[in-house]
Amino acid sequence: MIPCLLSHRRTHTSRTLNTMNTKIFQWALVISGALSSFAQISAPIGGSGYLYATGISITPLHQKAWTMDGSSIVIADLKPDSNPVYLGRCLGNKCELFENGTLRIDQLINTDNKTYTVTTRLGGVTSTERVPLNVYNLLTSPTISVSSSIRPVNGTTLRLTCNSGVQTVHKVYFYQNGQVVNCNLPHLSCNDSSPILNFNPILDIDTGYYTCVIQNPVSQNSSTALFVNVAVNVSEVTISNNATRPNTVDKDSVALKCSSYGTDVSYKWTFMGSPLPPNPRYHLTNNGSTLIISPVTRNEQGPFVCEVGNYLNNDISNPYYLTWLPNGQITCDAQGSGRNIQLYCSWPGGYPPAQVHMTYQTENLTELDGVRLEIPFDQFPLGSPLSCTGTHQGSNETCTVLIDNPQYPGFNASTRFVKKGNSVFFPVTLSSAKTAQIFPSKFSWFQMEPTQTELSTGENFSIVSSDYSSVLIIHYISEELAGRYMCKAGNAIGNNSFIFNVEVEKEVLTDDDILSVGAIAGIVIGSLAVLAVIVLIVVHVTCSNNKGSTPNTESSTGNTSSEPISVQGTQPANSPGPKPAEEDPTGGNIYEQPDPQPVDPVQSMNPQTVSFSPY
Repeated sequence: MIPCLLSHRRTHTSRTLNTMNTKIFQWALVISGALSSFAQISAPIGGSGYLYATGISITPLHQKAWTMDGSSIVIADLKPDSNPVYLGRCLGNKCELFENGTLRIDQLINTDNKTYTVTTRLGGVTSTERVPLNVYNLLTSPTISVSSSIRPVNGTTLRLTCNSGVQTVHKVYFYQNGQVVNCNLPHLSCNDSSPILNFNPILDIDTGYYTCVIQNPVSQNSSTALFVNVAVNVSEVTISNNATRPNTVDKDSVALKCSSYGTDVSYKWTFMGSPLPPNPRYHLTNNGSTLIISPVTRNEQGPFVCEVGNYLNNDISNPYYLTWLPNGQITCDAQGSGRNIQLYCSWPGGYPPAQVHMTYQTENLTELDGVRLEIPFDQFPLGSPLSCTGTHQGSNETCTVLIDNPQYPGFNASTRFVKKGNSVFFPVTLSSAKTAQIFPSKFSWFQMEPTQTELSTGENFSIVSSDYSSVLIIHYISEELAGRYMCKAGNAIGNNSFIFNVEVEKEVLTDDDILSVGAIAGIVIGSLAVLAVIVLIVVHVTCSNNKGSTPNTESSTGNTSSEPISVQGTQPANSPGPKPAEEDPTGGNIYEQPDPQPVDPVQSMNPQTVSFSPY
């Protein structure tokens, strides 16, 4: 490190400031690496240089004297407890000698580039040390030039030169975009002692702004930036799809991106060998490199081709074809054909076509879009499963169906007793006793009595059916609607029938419904008493109005009707009406209260849940 500088007292403030500035400058040189060893001192022309010994020890008690090589004249001398004496080069405040033996020389010029000697004396012991001083000019900005006047092309050679003129330069560095160029890269040739950077060859990664920096032990300087723009031929044109799965036609959108290797490129799209036609579903973005189709239809199968070009060349992509999913889900089906039955596994409509595999007993078949197998009825065992598997662009679909006629596991053909005026429903839900699904069926309903009659939704009946379920609802049951009903279900394998019975409940009269003889007699007597009072009132009024006249016989006998008087409650709006009077064993008349209004049959369907969708 630089020794501590102990200065004598001075009265000139400017001298002290000059010393401080010089010290700061020297420290800057040390930190920057310009002064790698104090045995050889470097300093700029016009600046100051600090000369000091490193091999001998110097204290304030030593006498110190500095001389220049080639001259025996002392230029600076300092004795203990005395002020320095300056001669020759150091006259006129051009030097300063410190107690530790360091000599600062100011206002350096080219002729100061010499070796200086310091001599110390103490107690009859004399020591000397030589100190070289190298004086350099401060560097000015260099310029950077390129070997070609035309734009460089990827794969060709190029040379950059850092021009510093007649300046003495120790090191040269090239920078790309602010970073030092790595001269160890295999396609580069350069070193810090040469002003040349060679590209063998130049690559697209070499595009950027280049500067060169020159250095000497006391300064460095940089050139202005030079932009090197490497042109690249068009190659490796490809089309990619943003979708990670096949599209659903008429629903999904797709973005086709055209990518390539090259500079300053332009894009052209073709569809089925012709320029891209005007279409409101086609949108070009990103300077034409991306084609958006929204939505995709089956007309966009392809091929799509992207052409990329620049001023050097043109290149095209491979044909690209869109893919889309098959229609819906894979289906297992069967159809009758004469004395044979045809089994189907079907998953059509995909592009490319789906691979469909059928498994039935010992048969294993694979085809595109679908598989068909025909078997004679007499060789057709019921209860065997048909399995289908479809594979398309990484997607898989399966279905399994039981080869059997319609089945209703747990069906009970018992008789249902229903109160007159209420509604009843009969559900049929198809399934199989195995895990496989059974074929969908068509349903027909029949009233079996008095003759077999096919039913449809109307005033007395409602029928709701799906592929696997059907429900018959009978509204406001009566004796005429009681009897047997049949549901006939048929699929491609065969038919099956399910019989239902419905009977009207016999009404049982309770104690609350039957009036006692005394109650009936009381009602009759009360009725006659009321009638007698009414007759007397009528006769009295008549007599009062016709005094002296002969009484009207017809009037006196017109209100003595012997018909019984019955009192009934209000009839419900939807009631089928009161029941006819039944003869009481005692001879009186019994009048039934009418049935309450029937409950909505749809709301009363609670015995079991009916599913209208396939298992």
